[in-house]
Amino acid sequence: MSRRRVLALLAATPLLWLLPALRNPMEASMVLHMLVQIPLLLLAGWAAAAWLPQRCVALLARADPLGLLGATLAACMLAYWMVPAALDLAVLDGRFALAKYLGLWLAGLGFAQGWPRLGAVLAAFVLGNMAWMMATAGLLYREAEARLCVSYLFDEQALAGAGLIAWGMVALAAAVARARGGAPSEPCPPVRLHRARSSPPGR
Repeated sequence: MSRRRVLALLAATPLLWLLPALRNPMEASMVLHMLVQIPLLLLAGWAAAAWLPQRCVALLARADPLGLLGATLAACMLAYWMVPAALDLAVLDGRFALAKYLGLWLAGLGFAQGWPRLGAVLAAFVLGNMAWMMATAGLLYREAEARLCVSYLFDEQALAGAGLIAWGMVALAAAVARARGGAPSEPCPPVRLHRARSSPPGR
């Protein structure tokens, strides 16, 4: 199977969550919901970026020349869906579930499109912040003395929290690797500064 076909199949995986037989077991577990489904949605969006038409790629490059917009969107989406109330709404309300699927998929797509233009320092900064967010949320889930999500049992919080800390360590390792990777593969064009012409004296 070719690489592009694998990416196409991966990009289409969010459609699986529209089937109750697959969605319900996944979202019935806090561990699977947070640590498997949400990363898979981001990964599906990342894979979809390989199938964007060249016109869309050029448009996104003009709208996000540094790649920072896509990275910020991905970080914000990830932070939002780590909030306990957001997880509950995604389980209890189908509209929020669809917003989760679409939002995370688009965030992954935007992150993938901007990644080649994101410099090593900015990429390490974004990944480092994601690592910090996941580790902090994981500690809060693990150390909470009361149930934070009404849809999940108290014991699942500690497991989900430990998993978030593990994902945070993965993101931190990726940040270190990106920082050592050097310059971006698609450097941004230099900014040209135009000096204003001074009028001749006496005019």
